[in-house]
Amino acid sequence: MGYTAAMTRTLATTLRVVVLGSGSAGNAIAVSDGVDALLVDCGFSARETSRRLVAGGIDPASIGAILVTHEHTDHTRGLEVFARRRNVVVCATHGTRRAAGLDALATEVRTLDPGTTHEVGGFRVVPFRTSHDAAEPVGYRVETQAGEVAGIATDTGFLTAEAEEALAGCDVLGLESNHDVHMLETGPYPYFLKRRIASERGHLSNEAAAGAIERLTSPRLRTVLALHRSRTNNTRELVLRELERRLSQLGFEGELVAADQSATCGDVPRAQETLFG
Repeated sequence: MGYTAAMTRTLATTLRVVVLGSGSAGNAIAVSDGVDALLVDCGFSARETSRRLVAGGIDPASIGAILVTHEHTDHTRGLEVFARRRNVVVCATHGTRRAAGLDALATEVRTLDPGTTHEVGGFRVVPFRTSHDAAEPVGYRVETQAGEVAGIATDTGFLTAEAEEALAGCDVLGLESNHDVHMLETGPYPYFLKRRIASERGHLSNEAAAGAIERLTSPRLRTVLALHRSRTNNTRELVLRELERRLSQLGFEGELVAADQSATCGDVPRAQETLFG
């Protein structure tokens, strides 16, 4: 792939990343350049997805495609109705396309190859491999025509080398921070489920997310979005404490947002040339 992290960015920013909701009950993220927009996953009903888009300041009619990370229902629940109602192309890897039965759910389905740049709905999109108990899961690097970059990686037990390369040099980074290790170990889940979550095909812990962010931080990064937080094995306070501690050591002066299951949130573009001290 060979990405190079730019050291500065232009004063005017149009990229917006709005998390419509993130967690085991439903996931959807909108990426907009101010005119066109994409959805990464559609895990809420079509009506709820549209409502949350409006609440986040994005016109549902601007959605040109849905990028699917993997086939689990908390990421695909509303896909069929939303895609057919709004005549939206659905994009996924071959494995996800087959495992989710996407050809029966959408009028137009497009296969995306991991590690390859694709033109989708006015954006340059690169799927990159993640590690999860799914057929062919990926995260996405989404670049606007102006060169601003959003990177989204959720539902992964660790960040692959391919993922770290794709996520380098982002303006907005959305990264899973699913569980606190101690809460998971001492919590109510059965042992087999604890092992699954903590495995390399499960979910990132707060500590693992903080370590990844430390490796991925660059001078152009303005917003970090902590995604897919467990309601049982994590708290917003624990997420923020771990990530803030690591980011403050790096001199990061941007925005850190802990995404929620029940409400929209996202980055607020600001006219600054750099967000590092």
